[in-house]
Amino acid sequence: MKLQVFCVLVFVAVAAAKFEVRGPADALKAHEECREEFNIPDEIYEQYLDYTFPEHKRTKCYVKCWVEKMGIFTEKKGYDELAMVAQFTHENTGFLGSVRHGLEKCIDHNEAESDVCTFAHRVFSCWLPLNRHAVRKILGTSKDN
Repeated sequence: MKLQVFCVLVFVAVAAAKFEVRGPADALKAHEECREEFNIPDEIYEQYLDYTFPEHKRTKCYVKCWVEKMGIFTEKKGYDELAMVAQFTHENTGFLGSVRHGLEKCIDHNEAESDVCTFAHRVFSCWLPLNRHAVRKILGTSKDN
């Protein structure tokens, strides 16, 4: 088990060398830019800052915007699983199990051929409930900003 964790951490370190881990200031900047781009009302935006994404006509594209700006998603390749592992485990390897479990459960390659906003939202909204604790710990929440 220790060897497996070590191998995963080495793998994450290699991935992290290519991926720039973002911090709370980067996350807030991404939120602000996406808010401006999609003209998000205050009451909805406050929920987004807490990593709760309620049903709203702009939520799906907001999520796509945010995950792109965070460097964990591109329209061409979809989610970058290694970047997600690096982003959400770099400060606390204790999150590795839930991050990986969420990826195994939720990642798809848009076999449904959904529009890109729906695709980005579908995967993230599946993964996030399993990892909201890690996201909030690593990136902070509206209460921290």
